[in-house]
Amino acid sequence: MKDIEIVLENLASHGIKPDQAQKIFLETFINFDSRYRSSTIFRKQSGFGSIYLWGPVGRGKTLLLQSIANSYFENIGIFHFLEFMQLIHLKLSKLESIKNPLPQVAKNISKNYRVIFIDEFQVEDIADAMIIGLIIQSLYDNGVRIMLSSNAAPNHLYKDGLQRDKFLKTIHFIESEFMVFNLQGEEDYRLREIVQFDTFASDNISEFLHHAFEGPWSKVNNFLINGREFSCEGQSPKFLWLSFHKFFSEPCGSKDFIEMCKSYEWIFISDFHPCGDEHLDKIRRFISFIDISYQEKQKMKLFSQLTLLQNLYLGSKLDLLWERSASRLHEIYSKSYLEDLKIN
Repeated sequence: MKDIEIVLENLASHGIKPDQAQKIFLETFINFDSRYRSSTIFRKQSGFGSIYLWGPVGRGKTLLLQSIANSYFENIGIFHFLEFMQLIHLKLSKLESIKNPLPQVAKNISKNYRVIFIDEFQVEDIADAMIIGLIIQSLYDNGVRIMLSSNAAPNHLYKDGLQRDKFLKTIHFIESEFMVFNLQGEEDYRLREIVQFDTFASDNISEFLHHAFEGPWSKVNNFLINGREFSCEGQSPKFLWLSFHKFFSEPCGSKDFIEMCKSYEWIFISDFHPCGDEHLDKIRRFISFIDISYQEKQKMKLFSQLTLLQNLYLGSKLDLLWERSASRLHEIYSKSYLEDLKIN
């Protein structure tokens, strides 16, 4: 078993020097893991040694658990929650003829992995609540060690959800059988990286988003909002990446912008270009988007030089409307904008 220094070196390679809360978690894990390893009987019979790490967005939960996984374990499966649920549904579809197939699905997974890491663990509907509860219990019973990261404490999972009482057994199981650790808020590392990133080439943006958002995301050409399809450069459950040139040339409107702010934690926009009065529809849409996202306190990053944003509109017919938007763009572009959103 490797020393904690291996984990620290792994974190350092991502530019992270653990703060006090993260160091306490790592020390707690080392002590916890040493107790787990002291008995090989438990390792064969159950998933004793499982971890539930929760705390605010951007606190480095994913990197901490990935660094531990890469430094300490072999034969580990690493999944985003949505990716893991897709795997479960795929395996269920192949066992349609079997009554009560979930234990068999868990048994099949346990043959491939001795440790499972599920990132951004969340439960949003009753079907997933019932499935994931039984899968976790069955994996544990099959000796799989489970690591979960989440933004919510166990007792806040599926909060106010339909028939939540049926999920309480899973919550109690996690609280009693897992090492539950609250990584309390200090620095938001993801926010820091996004604030500091200032390269505008599409390939560089793509590489950066893969680094900043470790969960699965797709460099796709479209997304759905309000039942309609629009163009995009990429998306994930956490963010939407838009092209100014493409998206705001399409018939989008305020209802779409409001829904986007509700659906995505982050919105990124690239591919800006100067517009004149021949682009009035595009500028009107962009002004509406800026007004709504500013009001909704949307986390947003504009991949452009400030001088281009301030001179994005070079016409005259929308001068009065644009003056306010130019001022808001200047504020949104500043590093303090995102830092203020974190405080608020």
